[in-house]
Amino acid sequence: MSSQSQEDILEIIRQENENKFGILCLNCLIVRTRFKELEDFIESNRIKIPKDKEFTKLDYLDHISIHFYKKYQEIKELQKVFPTCLAFIADMLFKDERIKKYLSRFDFIAKHELIDVFADYCADLGIDVFDTSVINEKKYNCDLYLIKKKPILRTEAVFLRTGSQMTEEQYKNTFYLLNESSKIAIWTVFVTTPKGVYNIGFERLISDMEKLNVWFYIIDPIHQRVLGITKGKKSKDHDTELRDQYIKKLPREPIRAQSRITKISNYEFSESDSYNPKRFVMYEILPKEVALEREESLIRTPRYRDIFRTILVIEKKSGLPVITYSREDLGVDQELISGFLSAMDSFVSEIGGSKAMDEISYKGFSIHAAYGKWIKCALILSKPANKSLKERLAYFVEEFEYRYADEINVFLETGRTTPFDPSKINPDIKDILDV
Repeated sequence: MSSQSQEDILEIIRQENENKFGILCLNCLIVRTRFKELEDFIESNRIKIPKDKEFTKLDYLDHISIHFYKKYQEIKELQKVFPTCLAFIADMLFKDERIKKYLSRFDFIAKHELIDVFADYCADLGIDVFDTSVINEKKYNCDLYLIKKKPILRTEAVFLRTGSQMTEEQYKNTFYLLNESSKIAIWTVFVTTPKGVYNIGFERLISDMEKLNVWFYIIDPIHQRVLGITKGKKSKDHDTELRDQYIKKLPREPIRAQSRITKISNYEFSESDSYNPKRFVMYEILPKEVALEREESLIRTPRYRDIFRTILVIEKKSGLPVITYSREDLGVDQELISGFLSAMDSFVSEIGGSKAMDEISYKGFSIHAAYGKWIKCALILSKPANKSLKERLAYFVEEFEYRYADEINVFLETGRTTPFDPSKINPDIKDILDV
């Protein structure tokens, strides 16, 4: 092994999954991780790094990969536990909770966004997509219902789960619903995200979906792609009478009609590369130049940047802001913020104490509030938030209380806001709210 160069070792690692499609790209994970977190990880795992050179994040990934490759080769027990060295490298990275949190980047924060993406994909296939949320039917509680009438009536019951929904308990419930839905549709479809796959396990999901004869898709928001993993089979217990009764309950109009003129989906799908589970693996590492090229192609303007103005994170009991973030190119609108805070008392009767989000107009701005156990957030926008942004705000409150529990406790004891570090929190605001 001593005769192997660093590049030789990296090539060996990459070749483990040659000609296969990785669901979680470790390059993408590392690029999104902060330098300090990477440096702490390297130090805690005693990874030797030359001291006389500046490194990029992907350079750090090279050294991390080489370090664990050598361990994997030296310790035979590891080879019995992990099928590949890449799986071992990923496992070590995700043992670090600060790095693991970046799995959220491989997920949709708002389920509504996941539904929108899959609905666009279906419309491009000439399928009408119906929202089933209006149907009070616990036994057949799918998220979408697909209909294609020509040349014969084809129906599909669709279940979509974000990564945060893919807990063990919720997955078991989904498994039951997938099985039951075969009575009301010819096909059953299950859709999740890379984070959702990580939570449950790729091999387990494949086995379960094949057992249920379900079409299984993974939608990757980072690379904007739809991956078709398993090909479903027609239901053997399909009941046309139950199907027709269910169809009668659907809304009169679909949320997406089949796309006849132009492709509406921004996500890529390759039919020739899909529906062969053996072609997909959980992890991949790309050569640095390929990873950088991919990252450059992913740069886009944040979705809600144009309407975002300011967000205030406020401690509920005192009503004092613990952190404020405004759009960089506009600067902090102190007059707007101070005016909003002075008017909070009059808003309490409208938004105080509610766990749901509420919308208030104030001096031409739209203010959306979300509540946690210890904090409340006020999101100031130039236009009202859509459903996805409201979901993102609710998720931000939940994540903030989880990630910054120690800082909140210090504030509750001392009233000091200094523990809240904007250099850590502002990137979370920008990423979660897509501003």
